[in-house]
Amino acid sequence: MPDFLRKIFAWLLSLTSTGLIALSDPPGPPETSAPPAAMTQEITVMSFNVWTNTESIARRINGVMQTVLNEKPDSFGLQEAHEVWRFRLWWALRKDYGIACWQGRFFGFEEATPIFYRKDKYCVVKKGVFWLSDVPDKPSMGWDADLPRVAGYVVLKDKQTGFTYVHFNAHFDHVGSVARANSAALIADKINARGMAAVFTADVNASPGSLPTQYLEAGGLTDLRKAAAQTDTGPTFHAYRNGTSVIDYIYANQFLQQAAAFKVIRDEYDGMFPSDHFAVAATLTLAN
Repeated sequence: MPDFLRKIFAWLLSLTSTGLIALSDPPGPPETSAPPAAMTQEITVMSFNVWTNTESIARRINGVMQTVLNEKPDSFGLQEAHEVWRFRLWWALRKDYGIACWQGRFFGFEEATPIFYRKDKYCVVKKGVFWLSDVPDKPSMGWDADLPRVAGYVVLKDKQTGFTYVHFNAHFDHVGSVARANSAALIADKINARGMAAVFTADVNASPGSLPTQYLEAGGLTDLRKAAAQTDTGPTFHAYRNGTSVIDYIYANQFLQQAAAFKVIRDEYDGMFPSDHFAVAATLTLAN
């Protein structure tokens, strides 16, 4: 998108926000605990920031696609998924995956946080998109954010077992520290309002132990990097250099029964990494 259009859109979005900068209160813990495991199911989920740079999609899309197909997650969330990425990946993976939460942050355009799901295994019960701001139901800028940020969710039901879970996916702002903390509180509240088994994938743009991660954990979410029996604590953002940042996460709510594995996927394809982030994946068991 040309810079002048981006500035116009950002100005229009800023008009819909109250401009409040104060931190939200930390989210409270969920009101109910997980029920007895009347039904449990093991699933694999993935989070992948694919880098919005569209000029290099032709060189990188095979690597992104192969990363997904090798892991074959039940559902996965993308960040920095420009509309070109969304269309190309939907087309490339259409035999195996459906896509939800297509809408981008600028009135449907530009970066989105889509969620893909195995269409042979799941049907969509409900889905939605919201903005990380104090007016989440309409396009808006959040707090001290540099850009509008959009999040999405999809409720998936296993066609054979009836097992149901909701997958949330988001990309927190890279500049606004207040926006990141408040986004975490908003996500935790949205997940708790569902009252069902949930996973959350995200580029949080903050390190473990930071305020956004504290808010997510205060809201009843478990960082699977810390909870998994087999885990990988290595960096997830490398920028095609020797990166040291851990900013990509997978969480589960209080319906988590067990986290078997969390891994950082460092595979190269066609002589290069598919993105400036490594994908992360987790295998976990949820109760219904």
